[in-house]
Amino acid sequence: MSPNDPKQSVETRCSIAVFRGESVLLIRSLEDGGPVWKLPGGHIQANEGLTACARRELREETGLTAKELHCALVLDVHDPDTARFMVEIIVIPDEEVEGQPRECEEGREPLFVEMGELRNLQLRPKVDTLLQDLQDLHDLHSSDGGAPERSSQYADTHDFDLPRITAVAHDPKQRR
Repeated sequence: MSPNDPKQSVETRCSIAVFRGESVLLIRSLEDGGPVWKLPGGHIQANEGLTACARRELREETGLTAKELHCALVLDVHDPDTARFMVEIIVIPDEEVEGQPRECEEGREPLFVEMGELRNLQLRPKVDTLLQDLQDLHDLHSSDGGAPERSSQYADTHDFDLPRITAVAHDPKQRR
């Protein structure tokens, strides 16, 4: 395969996990003839950082605004049906987002979904079990007034220090 072969390319997507109580904000759309659910997010534009991308996508898709964000999860996603590879970077807000969600893009409805209902949804990527961990992380740093400097899991498994980041490599087949 050549370096320009699309099967070898890796897409980067930045998304944001917004929690309210026991619910998470998802975008419902129709794909392949049925409902598909995703975190608000999208591809990073030229000269745009991760948090700027997440803020822009949240505003464009839901009408909500977020101030301080931090990286919470990095996923390595492979879709065997399409042969696509993607790095999904999920950020979480340091404080409550502002506003009420509204449909800003036709056919893409933002809804807060109860955490217990996630396993019944066609969620892309399949992050239902990881979202509970993210909610716990969000609740932990929200209750103590700030984002964690780094997670103990990350600190225990890596020699180097990346402050304020929790990194997780994810193979969807391992979490099912």
